[in-house]
Amino acid sequence: MGPVLVIGSRDKAGVVEAVQAVEKRLEHDFGIGAMDLDGKEDLHDVDAKWALVFGGDGAILSAARRMGDRPLPTLAVNFGRLGFLTEIESKQLDDALARVAEGKVDLRERMRLEVKVGKWKYDALNDAVVTGVRSGRVFHIAARIDGREAFRYAGDGVVVATPTGSTAYSLAAGGPILDHELEAIVITPLCAHALSQRPLVLPSDHAVEFYLRDEDQAGRVVVDGQVSRRIVPGDKVKVRKAKQPFIFIRVGLRSYYSRLRKILGWGGGPKYSQL
Repeated sequence: MGPVLVIGSRDKAGVVEAVQAVEKRLEHDFGIGAMDLDGKEDLHDVDAKWALVFGGDGAILSAARRMGDRPLPTLAVNFGRLGFLTEIESKQLDDALARVAEGKVDLRERMRLEVKVGKWKYDALNDAVVTGVRSGRVFHIAARIDGREAFRYAGDGVVVATPTGSTAYSLAAGGPILDHELEAIVITPLCAHALSQRPLVLPSDHAVEFYLRDEDQAGRVVVDGQVSRRIVPGDKVKVRKAKQPFIFIRVGLRSYYSRLRKILGWGGGPKYSQL
């Protein structure tokens, strides 16, 4: 695979120790192109062929955003609670690295969403959330699909998710679970004030535009729960399929559906990876 970019957070319990335990092996088997445990490296231009992320889903979303339009194939080791996006648990790392060294891996592309408000732009691996800024007040927002008026939401806002993000905020709001390898856009209302406003799944080649009318209150758009921008009447939030997908390294140690079964507790209560 070539040199590896190692990403993690010093503040996450167990991450520094896990990186130190495997550092010599990574250097010997692959070479370490860069290491970022403080969130300060410029990940757009790193001398590496793949990335190894130590953390939970938030760490992966952060890494994907910071890589921008030059994403590296990424293998993620779960040090979070749920780990929807992580491929392996820490106890599987030795086996996973052996498979990477032998080339016994699959590279799987995940669709992302380009989210724009004027010149402000980010690619979302999970979702974009458009909500009001005044808690407890009904938020109104209108939407166009491919340039045509589609609907007007009243409630707490909307989540626009990728299939990868369908198991995140969208799922909590009552949205459907989509296989992560599909290409589609999921629109899920948040606490809608009309029972007829239900989640909507669109083909990935559709473009969605949300906008505030003159009489509407200000709101905000949040990308992957990590970066946000205030929006006011006249602003347009444009969402479409991003040009560059994110790439995950699959080592075949557990399937997507076994992960869902464990995390969602199908047949039982919700599970956490450390239990």
